[in-house]
Amino acid sequence: MDFIFDFLINVLAHRIGVCVLGFLSGGSFKGESGYAWGWAVVVGCLVLLMPIAAIIGWLIFASGR
Repeated sequence: MDFIFDFLINVLAHRIGVCVLGFLSGGSFKGESGYAWGWAVVVGCLVLLMPIAAIIGWLIFASGR
């Protein structure tokens, strides 16, 4: 089960990262080699974790009032 979940997260993060980096590079980023694959996964994970970080930051900000 852990292998399936890890595989799905990696594929989802890679797809999102390729879309974001492809958009930023004007469509020339493919994300197929080892180094590019890693950057796509890193960017995809950051995009996936951004809503969680925003909610936590908002909760910390709202609790300080």
